[in-house]
Amino acid sequence: MSRAQLFIRYACGGAATAALAFGAVVSTAAAPIDTAPAAAACAVRTPVLVVGGTPAGVAAAVAAARTGMPVYLTESRPFLGGDLTGPMLNVIDLDRGLTGGHLAQGVFLEIYKRLGMTFDVETAKRVFLDEVRGEPLITLKMRTTPVDVLMRGPWVTGVTFEDAQHEQYTICATRVVDATDDADVAAMAGAPYTIGREDSGIDRAMMSATLVFELRGVNWRQVVTYVDGRSAHHVPHIGKYGGNVWGYHHIMALYKPVESGIAIYDLNVGLQNRQTVLINGLLVFGVDGTSPASVADGLLRAKAEVPRLIRFLRERAPGFADAVLVRTADYLYVRETRHIRGLYTMTAGDIVNGRVFWDAIGVASYPIDIHPYKPDELNPYAPKRYVYTVPFRALVPRRIANLIMASRSISATYTAAASLRVVPTTMEEGQAAGIAAVISIRRRVSVPQLAERPALIYELQAGLHDQGAFLPSEMPATAGRDGLPSAKRLPLPAWAAPY
Repeated sequence: MSRAQLFIRYACGGAATAALAFGAVVSTAAAPIDTAPAAAACAVRTPVLVVGGTPAGVAAAVAAARTGMPVYLTESRPFLGGDLTGPMLNVIDLDRGLTGGHLAQGVFLEIYKRLGMTFDVETAKRVFLDEVRGEPLITLKMRTTPVDVLMRGPWVTGVTFEDAQHEQYTICATRVVDATDDADVAAMAGAPYTIGREDSGIDRAMMSATLVFELRGVNWRQVVTYVDGRSAHHVPHIGKYGGNVWGYHHIMALYKPVESGIAIYDLNVGLQNRQTVLINGLLVFGVDGTSPASVADGLLRAKAEVPRLIRFLRERAPGFADAVLVRTADYLYVRETRHIRGLYTMTAGDIVNGRVFWDAIGVASYPIDIHPYKPDELNPYAPKRYVYTVPFRALVPRRIANLIMASRSISATYTAAASLRVVPTTMEEGQAAGIAAVISIRRRVSVPQLAERPALIYELQAGLHDQGAFLPSEMPATAGRDGLPSAKRLPLPAWAAPY
């Protein structure tokens, strides 16, 4: 019998288990399972609504559809892929174990096998769209932005959207997955949250944003030769992987930005299919990612700096003598905004101590990568990997009965979020959120109830296993004082040890 079958037998095996699953209830259980308002208010009705065509949103929609449940997926942009496509980030920051194996698997690995660690941005748009189109139970609507929510007590009964023609309509759903980068739906629904590094007590600043831009005329052979030469002399912070190289920090130290709140410390140079390159390195400070006006101001400042920076590169950077601007990204890469407060809040201690939670839904290892909040700030954490798990409770916002988070805005302190924010981890969250949404519908429980019940969590973990996700082979299940399983630090397999 497979591990997944054992999980299912434990979770659903008999009348006693069923009685446990439907017996003790929390206050949200009093609300009907079909919580949608009158039909006239609903342009669309769906069991599962996924808001946000980010990588996490794609994973959530695909995972839910593969259980046999119809799904409606929305995205405000004209393409899928989130930060990998809009802000033109052509590198995936990976969660790897000691021997290099992928910790994030499942839907993420399907995407990764088609893209690789470095990729062409236009190709990425097609890959994410193909992944969604391959599931006939997914209805996809792009160019549509969430602007309001309908509530009945603690239940989100519908989400109101505005389309490209500024017309509004409401999608009513039994369960909602918020896969927006900024937790837009959760915030509108009244879930508590902090902003930026607010929990530090310093201020509410958010990590610096980045404007990526594309150049043609860059001599790629000269770029690689230059980086290889410096690497041969063991110069630190230089390297290459696939179609990306980095290692111009000593040259960029000579550059003095003109625009306020702008800095550049190095160049991450990414080769694209049409022999252009993407430049990732232009930092923008003072951007509030939840404010369209602040984002627009940051984008304006960064774009004004780009021509001066290109002139500098032509004069000083090997391989850039003939560089010409093709375009700047249409969107800033915003690293941090809201941090939703959920049933559990992950901390840096959970990461550094390699914590294995009883309700783990994914395994991660990306370093605590805190980008500067102000010029010349340094990351207090060393670039070290600690393998740890992500608990389902961190995906469940407080005060809401039928909403699940799947983005960089899950429940975590600002330090923990600096590790959790990368694409492989958010796609693990998305896959778990999609399956959990379906389980909570079929088992007729609220999402917080699901999070409290070991049998249902094991059913979720079994569903993840069946869809190819990786989880530790042994999960803790000893009861704590509250009668729920306690989270303990258990050893992961040797290949997944910290390094």
